[in-house]
Amino acid sequence: MSDTRTVVVGVDASHESQQALMWARAIAGSDDRIVVVHAWEIPLLTSYDMVVAVDSVEVERMAKQGLDELVAKVDDPRIVPVTHRGHAGRGLVEEGADADLIVVGHRGNSRLSLMLGSTANYVLHHTERPVVVVRGDDPTSPPRRVVVGVDDFDDPEDSPSVRAVEWAANLPGVQEVSAVHAWFIPPLAVGMFVPTATDLSAMDEAAQGVADRVVAAAGPFPDGVTVTADVARGTGGFALIEASRDTDLVVVGRRGRGGFSGLLLGSTSVETAAHSHAPVAVIR
Repeated sequence: MSDTRTVVVGVDASHESQQALMWARAIAGSDDRIVVVHAWEIPLLTSYDMVVAVDSVEVERMAKQGLDELVAKVDDPRIVPVTHRGHAGRGLVEEGADADLIVVGHRGNSRLSLMLGSTANYVLHHTERPVVVVRGDDPTSPPRRVVVGVDDFDDPEDSPSVRAVEWAANLPGVQEVSAVHAWFIPPLAVGMFVPTATDLSAMDEAAQGVADRVVAAAGPFPDGVTVTADVARGTGGFALIEASRDTDLVVVGRRGRGGFSGLLLGSTSVETAAHSHAPVAVIR
């Protein structure tokens, strides 16, 4: 990471966006730029026989005024206010095209809410930049302990898991990183119950080998940061959601499969972002 970073945050009048801004301020350095983006669109007044558009100049003026009031209230010299006309997710993707990080709040609590076109969903599927979806009861402290979901790889230079561990370990203020590889036996293969003769320890050892390889490929790490390779039983999404109860940030890598395929196929990234008890970072 460069010494000076740009963090783009989406804000509106919601509590979730206020938490997103607080989280971004907590993790940003003293010399970083925090670009606060507020999107606005022209509302339509409709009746049975007509459609009337509200004056766009007045709507834009009100949007800028509201954003200026928010910035003045926060009183943080690192903040750069930006208003964007159009879809909020598209505005964040455009403003964050060269950013080090995009931060967005998410008020939903299921994958269904993500599939219905939320800002978080749009940004996750359309940006090439790292994205943090701010969730949890009190997600406004800088992360110290981070859990990263990892998978095996053929080429470490092209591994989302390796990049995710590297990103997490270099996040300012982080002290502990747990690289977790989860495994499970599909019920289709073994029925409702795993036979007692099944050697689960061998599977644990294989999973441990995956986590060890990812950590080795991602190192060396900054001084003062401890990175461990760990194993969890269960699907990747389940393991990370459970781990999110006792961590400050969950990080997952994504392979760049966009559109609805990731949602319909139950991708770990989307499942974790929709149900985590802590903020979730999605890294390409």
